[in-house]
Amino acid sequence: MFNFAGTTHKQIVGISVTPNIGVEVLITDRKSNQVIKYGRRFIEYNFSTREIQDYGAFKAAIIDLFNELDINPKSNVFLTLPNVHFDFMNLPLIIGDDAISNAILAKAEESYIFKRVEPVSAWLDINTNTNTDTRHIVYSSFQKTVIDEIKDVFADIGSNLVGIESSYSAILRGVYFSNLCSQEIAENYSWNVLLINTNSYAIFSLVGTRLVDYQEVPLAIKSFSYEEAYQAITTSVSQILPNYPAKKLLIVSQADDICAEVLKTQIIFDEKIETIDCNKYSKRPFVDVAPEITSKEASSITLSALGAANSQMSDFLVLNILGKGTASQQTLYATFMLFDKEILVTPDFIRGIAVVIFLIVLLLCALLLGLLNLLSGVQDKNLRDYKSRTSAAENSIKEFQNQGGVVDIDAIVNEIMSANKQAIRFYDSLASDIPGNLWLTYYYNKDGDKVAVEGISSTINDIYGYYKSLKVISPQSSIKLNRLQVVSGPLDDMDIVVNDAQKIFDFEIANIASPKSLKGTNTTDNQNSQTDSQNSSRPSGATVAPPVLPSLEPVDMN
Repeated sequence: MFNFAGTTHKQIVGISVTPNIGVEVLITDRKSNQVIKYGRRFIEYNFSTREIQDYGAFKAAIIDLFNELDINPKSNVFLTLPNVHFDFMNLPLIIGDDAISNAILAKAEESYIFKRVEPVSAWLDINTNTNTDTRHIVYSSFQKTVIDEIKDVFADIGSNLVGIESSYSAILRGVYFSNLCSQEIAENYSWNVLLINTNSYAIFSLVGTRLVDYQEVPLAIKSFSYEEAYQAITTSVSQILPNYPAKKLLIVSQADDICAEVLKTQIIFDEKIETIDCNKYSKRPFVDVAPEITSKEASSITLSALGAANSQMSDFLVLNILGKGTASQQTLYATFMLFDKEILVTPDFIRGIAVVIFLIVLLLCALLLGLLNLLSGVQDKNLRDYKSRTSAAENSIKEFQNQGGVVDIDAIVNEIMSANKQAIRFYDSLASDIPGNLWLTYYYNKDGDKVAVEGISSTINDIYGYYKSLKVISPQSSIKLNRLQVVSGPLDDMDIVVNDAQKIFDFEIANIASPKSLKGTNTTDNQNSQTDSQNSSRPSGATVAPPVLPSLEPVDMN
């Protein structure tokens, strides 16, 4: 997995507050569709004010659960709260977001809760009708004071609070995660959820993953006896359900006074009915859990807690109070898979990616700049060479112009022929004038009269005789016997048979520094080193007498 500027993939920690149950902390694995961590603590919830009774107890419960489940307090957290205000609204298509917010505010203030406290809301488009130019939206509202209190709690803990949402929309994602209505969702069939709360019940009508309609009916269940409570719910629901024909009805009870299994036997519904008890009647888990989670704990898991832990699901609506509409929520909770890991696209992740891209672009620019500088240097060198050749040509032209614009072709030809004749005479000496005991190892000629000859001989007289023959060929030449020395050891690939009394002489006759001599310093050093090595191998005290050079006749320069 990649690490972007210190930010790695962070699993969403779902936290849910449910009356009569308390606070739940839950983490799921989307790959295995399994709950891997779960815990809960009871806290009081005030039904009259619709808020957590004690925020200090709420904070302590979360810290305790984080420690128990070994969860990093700095994790991403998504919180669901009991519903305060949840409704639909039809508005014209032409109005903007600000007008929609004002319309939601005016509607929310009709609730007694918001007559004394300011609401904060989140909304999403459910459907648009271009024929009537209307849009159908769903929205959820909470007290601003409650949201501020909750923000302070998680700021103190150090958690990254990424969302706050109504339990109503979270429950629908929980159903999706549990696969209880997977067939209806896959085939885009209609299905309903009947949610039983302590003071009301709500019916959600869906087609596939799309919420079509919703209705909540106040019902003080605690004011009825055990049997009367079932009868009251059955009578009321029987009047509403026919308005929502569906392939399946899922009954979810979060009230300790109502068992979903019992209610199922009393409600008349022609299609399939399934039940979930999130109360004291809960007997079996409706979702897969990790082996570390006990069966009793698993049976206590609520759908809203599952929805909180899976708030990044794009298939169902997310009414995030901390978001600002559909686009920002989709950006906040988008995910993708990398190396079999689900990566959550958080603002930190996006900033990390931006830093990496910036560094890559910066590196590419530096490489491009270096390449341009290199090419510029090559071009400058080529330009200087071109200017130099141009300047030489211009000087030649000026010289030609100073001569009256006339070129002596005969003089040029005679000069070339003279140089060639001189060179040919030196070349002839290679075949006709070489003594029998002399071998040439190197020959160099430039411009006819610039000569460098190297070779070896077993006699000094032969070397001197060859030198005289070269002077006869070109009496005006300035060639000299520059080097004459005794050598020993193998001489490249030349097969020269000599006895122990004989010596081999190395010589150079030249009037120019040949290319070989210019780059042959190391060769001379190697030869000297070789000679020193051979001398060092002689017995201690032995000396090598220098060769006795015969008297050489002076060369007739004429």
